[in-house]
Amino acid sequence: MLAITMGNLVYAKEKPEELPIRQRLNNSKPTFANKYSIVKFFEEHVYYANENDLGNFLKLYAPSYISNDGFNMDSTRELFTDLWKQYNGIRYKNKVNSVAFFGDTAIVNVSEIASAAIKDDSKNGELKSCVDVIYYLERKGKSWVITGENVISEEIAIIWGDARSVAMYLEAPQLVGAGNEYSAKLFIAPPSGIFAIGSISNEIVSYPQKPQKDVFKKFAQDYTLERIMMANNKSTNEYVVASIGFSRPSVNKATGFNMNLSGYACLIRRVNVVPKNKYIEVKGDTAQAK
Repeated sequence: MLAITMGNLVYAKEKPEELPIRQRLNNSKPTFANKYSIVKFFEEHVYYANENDLGNFLKLYAPSYISNDGFNMDSTRELFTDLWKQYNGIRYKNKVNSVAFFGDTAIVNVSEIASAAIKDDSKNGELKSCVDVIYYLERKGKSWVITGENVISEEIAIIWGDARSVAMYLEAPQLVGAGNEYSAKLFIAPPSGIFAIGSISNEIVSYPQKPQKDVFKKFAQDYTLERIMMANNKSTNEYVVASIGFSRPSVNKATGFNMNLSGYACLIRRVNVVPKNKYIEVKGDTAQAK
């Protein structure tokens, strides 16, 4: 500050170079105006998503945007274009859980839910996803743009036919080290008269997604299915995918015993993979330090 004395009065005049610092300090405060601007931003985000308005939706992202899966603006544009074509009428809800301000940037934790109806022949189905994500924002005028995101957890369920009446749960770790072994377990509780077979696989997060070949197996007597898998060494996050087929046995005089597919479910859980850090040194651990 530069002090100016006039008689017995002392006036303080800000140096020009102090103004940006003062502004950044004010922008770092969790004021009502700052918080409201974040809430308003994510209201626009979910509005454009529900309208499938790709142009305005992508304007909320910075050209340099990158996600923790390596998705940039080009792959994000293609992903949402394909998603909204495949699931016409998909609806989104979001909730801002917390926000921290750092000058002209903000870190925001948001919970998101998406749902869509599925019609296949005479049977109905549904898609539902629940995501917990950290968004990184940069101030742009009176609003913001998304510069990056880090998906903490993600669960997706695609359920069709008889699967809609079955309680199911897929268990998998949220975080594993690259190249480490981990277990995924599937639990179901089918009503009497419905038979089920299932498979569990892991797939790296990619675009377009490259699904693995399903190897279906019988469930154990307690209707559980478990598989031990190895996390990838490519420093890439992955999905655990459980596929379940349901059938109702019937007897036909002409064809005999039938086991037609009466329902299907695909449960997906994200597993974030932590790359190996070769630069961590532990006292006495000469092998690690080399």
